[in-house]
Amino acid sequence: MKVEEVVELFERERDAIWLEQPEEIRILSRGEHPRGIGSRGQYLTPIMFAEGAARNLADEVLWSIIGFCDRPELDFATLKVMAAEMAGRKAGFFELFGLEHVSRMVTIYARAVDGTRDRDELKRLSLAMSAYVNRVHVWLDAAFPWGVCSGYMRAGHGRRNAEGREE
Repeated sequence: MKVEEVVELFERERDAIWLEQPEEIRILSRGEHPRGIGSRGQYLTPIMFAEGAARNLADEVLWSIIGFCDRPELDFATLKVMAAEMAGRKAGFFELFGLEHVSRMVTIYARAVDGTRDRDELKRLSLAMSAYVNRVHVWLDAAFPWGVCSGYMRAGHGRRNAEGREE
């Protein structure tokens, strides 16, 4: 695929999940993955790790690559190798957590990086991928069972009732 085609693919993928949770995230959030991912019969840790991997890819890896594109002192060939390697490593994590489609999108990005001709094209590709991965992260964050965290309150930070008053 040409870089512009990949950018368009990521834009379509982002738009497709803008208002509708991806099925693979819905499956993960209900613990219904056919591979039974999660240790000792639970499925919380795959949700936690997938959310962390999406956040890291969007907020650290891709954001750094986007910023590096504006640094002319960085060698472009090295920048491409770094971008493909740093992002490409995440594909295996998403696949492990049952997010095969997300994994494929990450793999497509990592391969498309090699076809970029200049910093502007790499930046455009990375921005499109970042927008898609950020939306994946939003859905994973929404799937996270935040109520579980109530069992880990610091002293002096009691639980709040429906009216917002401390209990």
